[in-house]
Amino acid sequence: MSDRVKQAAAAKEAEYQEGVRRLREFDTFAKFSDKDLQRIIRAAHRTSTSGPWPLIQEQTPSDACYILLSGEAGVYVGHDRVALVGPGEVLGESALRRGKLRNVTVTTTGRAEVLHVGRDDLDRLLNEIPALRDTMDETVARHTPQGPVDQS
Repeated sequence: MSDRVKQAAAAKEAEYQEGVRRLREFDTFAKFSDKDLQRIIRAAHRTSTSGPWPLIQEQTPSDACYILLSGEAGVYVGHDRVALVGPGEVLGESALRRGKLRNVTVTTTGRAEVLHVGRDDLDRLLNEIPALRDTMDETVARHTPQGPVDQS
């Protein structure tokens, strides 16, 4: 293996370790082992925005979920902002897990760093990491509007 290839591999490994460290900062991922966090980081695509950027569009099919590493994102229904979320928040998981169209638009409010986890990778990770499945279930319950209970 050439020095150049070794350096590239070492740099990639350092990036993975930094990703694990970043996720470890959030209460959302407190129950996860380092090995579980590494699996998530290796499956995700990390991206940065320099200004407002739509991550999720209302009434579109869900193909990925996002983990906000830094910055904030507004959550909109139509043109009305219904929430502002910050680092450590998992976004877009409820539509992905339910297999329905997205019911909100989520847009970063400025500079932000996010992890993008595609549908197939998320399905695999949910089967491999029980803590992720539990976290997603909690997040879906928190993000899904609760309608009236049918008493019939």
